[in-house]
Amino acid sequence: MACARADFFLDRNQRLSEQERSLMMAMLGDLVAMLADEFALQLAAAEPANDHRDGLFDRLWASNLLDIPDLVRLLLRRAEEERLCAAIRTGRPGGRSRFLQSLVSDDDGDISAAAMALILAASRRRDRFDGPRAAFDDVPAEAAVPLVSAIAAALRPEVAARLGDGEADERLSSAARALLARHDEGNRLEARTFDLVHALEKAAALDANFLRSALADGEVALLVEALARRAGIAFDSAWDHFTGGAGQLALLLRMSGIERALAAELVATLAHLVGSDAESEIAAFDSLTDAAVSSARNWLRLDPAYRAAVTDLGHGNG
Repeated sequence: MACARADFFLDRNQRLSEQERSLMMAMLGDLVAMLADEFALQLAAAEPANDHRDGLFDRLWASNLLDIPDLVRLLLRRAEEERLCAAIRTGRPGGRSRFLQSLVSDDDGDISAAAMALILAASRRRDRFDGPRAAFDDVPAEAAVPLVSAIAAALRPEVAARLGDGEADERLSSAARALLARHDEGNRLEARTFDLVHALEKAAALDANFLRSALADGEVALLVEALARRAGIAFDSAWDHFTGGAGQLALLLRMSGIERALAAELVATLAHLVGSDAESEIAAFDSLTDAAVSSARNWLRLDPAYRAAVTDLGHGNG
């Protein structure tokens, strides 16, 4: 009853949609299965001994060992991105314009190489049904350690049944260290997006045409990274504002320094998708003072841990 009441009275804007929940569960299950396979290879076994992957995932889920904040944040962002991309592309006749692919033929070698790297990285993060996947390298380092440790612990009973407790512990610990040693956040999909936007910025190409094209093709992460770069803030902060509704999108657009006409175009497409409405967002865009925009930008440039502590202490952002 307590769980039902908590869910019933939760702000509907704070609830996960069934699509988001389904996507997050699918990505998490796939990620656990991939890592279990990696352990099997490290242990020189074709499969985790006598263990069905569904059973492995279920045991981890029931233990709450998969409740890792940075991991959940990644899954949620990927699910939100998938929803937004699909909505934008569905609403545009003629299908995708292949904007990202067009950058591969750019005269600037850095842009061309970064675009190809992003396309390849993105293609590896789709399953056979074209659903989103999360690679191990996508997992933040702070979440990778508890995730790998949890899977190793869940595999222990089967491995110990074959090898004994002591050898199982040694082999699983060694396999976990090997997996973590190969973890490279430089291969994150977000890092590839960052590299492309960096190359575009160097070429002075993060202009209105780029933002319009990224939006039109449903390249949401690329659009947000570009807005973040123009605003001089981190991607995570930009994403929170992009999807925050209630004037947060307007504030991001103001911080990024884009003109009102372009802001109106972006708001017209995006506002209803992020839980707001175009009239409210453009009104917020017009009413924000330069001082308020500058203050928000300066606040978001501070260390995230410091900002979180200030917020937890109830001091606001000054």
